[in-house]
Amino acid sequence: MPYKARLKAGRERKREKPGYRVTNCREYNQSLKKRGKISLYFPEGDLKAQFITASPYVRGVSGRLPSYSRPYVELIYTFYRLFGWGMRQITGYMEDYWTTQGLDIPVPSFGHLSDLFAALDVKVTQRCERLARRLADGEDVSLIIDSTGMSFGRASEWYEQKYGKTTTKTPWRKMHLSIDAAMNVHAITITGTDVSDSEGMERVLPADLPVDRVIADGAYYSIERAEALSRSGVLPIIPPPSHAVVHGEEQTQWHDEVVGYIREKGIYAFHKKYGYGQRSLVEAQISRIKRCIGPTLLTRKVGAQEREGVIIANILNRWNSFGRPVSIKNG
Repeated sequence: MPYKARLKAGRERKREKPGYRVTNCREYNQSLKKRGKISLYFPEGDLKAQFITASPYVRGVSGRLPSYSRPYVELIYTFYRLFGWGMRQITGYMEDYWTTQGLDIPVPSFGHLSDLFAALDVKVTQRCERLARRLADGEDVSLIIDSTGMSFGRASEWYEQKYGKTTTKTPWRKMHLSIDAAMNVHAITITGTDVSDSEGMERVLPADLPVDRVIADGAYYSIERAEALSRSGVLPIIPPPSHAVVHGEEQTQWHDEVVGYIREKGIYAFHKKYGYGQRSLVEAQISRIKRCIGPTLLTRKVGAQEREGVIIANILNRWNSFGRPVSIKNG
């Protein structure tokens, strides 16, 4: 981007960077405090009945083991990701919490907890009431897509045994996510670094969500995808490469229209006309993940990391339900 080139060269900005101020400081401060209130992460009602399903007695079988429900395992997984502790610490924390609450709820051992996490069936959950009303009214949603790198573990002996090569670098995964303009996460997936942004885009476009626009950076652009989205009624706001040309063919109508408009008006006119500036929201969401939850995945296998990504998305959606800042540009 031109402004980044100027900053690297030590030149001043052509325009002063705009400042913003929060207009609902009191409400936003209360929402930040709610993130630390552990009771808000628990469902209402009889917790033991929701979390534990006692196995029926079988004649001739010694003892009965409790069955841990999916919401219970997901709750422990949420605290595991939120606190960044090890399995044993989370087990001890949950045991102590139930004791202080006067509840007789068993906690799985750390080994059993690992197995439960590996088999957990978890999906991205929406908690925004405003979004639910919009969807109930039949409104479409604009999706903003981006990806980022997430480290996991260290490049040590286990890495050499698994991949058959030595390395001194930290291993990485790619986190692909799609959000709406209200910062609600709709889909998230964790992949290897060999998966391109273009491939990851297919994985974070929810099939059951009414979408009117898809906003992404140029790494996601391809003529085929842009035309497919356009034909399906979705506006693809993805800038083509600077060397793109007009083909004048029937199957490149949207591509030709965008390329011609950029040649005539310039790339910034394209940004302003189609609202490309909203892409900064997904970058802010990525920054929020790394600052508030952590830049490192706690699990090592891809399958477990995919579930961990969904847990991260559900934490963010829960935080959004607590409240968000309302900012306006300074006069």
